[in-house]
Amino acid sequence: MTRLRRLLAQVLPLLLSLGLLAWVLRSADLGRALELVHALGWRLPLLLLPNLVASLVETTAWWLSFERFGTRPPFLRLFGVRTTCDALLLGLPSGTVVSETIQPYLLKRRCGVPLENGIVASVARKFFVVESHGLFLAVSTLLAWPLLERDVAARIFRQGLPWVLLLTCGVLVAAASGVVLATARGRMANRLHRALDRVGGRWLGSWLQRNAPRFQRTDERLAAFFGRSRLRLMVSVVLQGCGWFIRSVETWLFLWLVGAHVPLVAAMVIETALILVRAAAVPVPAGLGVQDAGYVLCLRALGVPDATTLGAAFVVIKRGKDLFWIVVGFLLLGIGRRRGEPKLSAMPSLGSGPGS
Repeated sequence: MTRLRRLLAQVLPLLLSLGLLAWVLRSADLGRALELVHALGWRLPLLLLPNLVASLVETTAWWLSFERFGTRPPFLRLFGVRTTCDALLLGLPSGTVVSETIQPYLLKRRCGVPLENGIVASVARKFFVVESHGLFLAVSTLLAWPLLERDVAARIFRQGLPWVLLLTCGVLVAAASGVVLATARGRMANRLHRALDRVGGRWLGSWLQRNAPRFQRTDERLAAFFGRSRLRLMVSVVLQGCGWFIRSVETWLFLWLVGAHVPLVAAMVIETALILVRAAAVPVPAGLGVQDAGYVLCLRALGVPDATTLGAAFVVIKRGKDLFWIVVGFLLLGIGRRRGEPKLSAMPSLGSGPGS
């Protein structure tokens, strides 16, 4: 019975999300949607490039922050770790949990980053993503305000949509800033240790006792990482924001290629807002169905002619691109560390590098 419940907990959300997508696309001309995709011909492989550029920019944002550890890992290996983690995030149910759990291990195995530093780097990456997401969505909302208030509100009979988006931005920025404050005071890992002791102390007691010094060292390194030169962290946040912009341009380009002509500022809001929808659909890989239905509904709200059919064509391209990078990430996961890779496990502790 327990196994059946677990299976239902995994399968039912996926079935519901696919049912939602089928309901939204019920009036779509799927034959014409596939023709629109097929008509792109030789240009289809080129549509992989925007995601590659965005990933390289976002990896650069992350890579720069490693200066605080005293040295940086090889860029291409860090890019490989990031690609693998994103593949796990998109390709598995509850992928966010799996991706963030395995990321410090991959940093240690592939890049030679000590585990404590890997945990700090993972927290830093999450901070860059969430902080830049909130700021970029806020800028996008302000730029698209007249469109959201006039056209979108008129079609979906809802006022105040821009204010809802701005409130969401405030929550994201506040959450990211709260992480910085908590880590700068050296409390995060210690709180996690206490929480694990309360919840699973019966089974994890001996492990928690053995690794208590590691939790303490992680807190010290988190405090050192986020406790000094915080303005320099904004360089990584800005670069991460550039990644959001490139992904928004990708969405605008894909829509334009299938005949859905929307303003770039609308694509910026759509892309960054629907990422939140995908994140909320935790049990469903890549928000499959939920995010796709959101794209179609956004096109309808913008008054795009034949929005359902064009939205279906857009979703085929978008998901095809995601599938390609998921496969690449899983292939990288299977390759493992090559023989003869130099080790960086002797990286200096926080506070000893040039960023001190």
